[in-house]
Amino acid sequence: MTTVNLELGLKPKDFKSDQEVRWCPGCGDYVVLNAMQSFLPTLGLKR
Repeated sequence: MTTVNLELGLKPKDFKSDQEVRWCPGCGDYVVLNAMQSFLPTLGLKR
């Protein structure tokens, strides 16, 4: 985690929505979405 993230206190859950994602079962888009939500907090950007 970067210093900026520690100051902002961002976690992957901060980049998740309460909206249901509805893609086809077995679609690789779920993997991409989860990877992005896990990676975004490491950038140190405000939400």
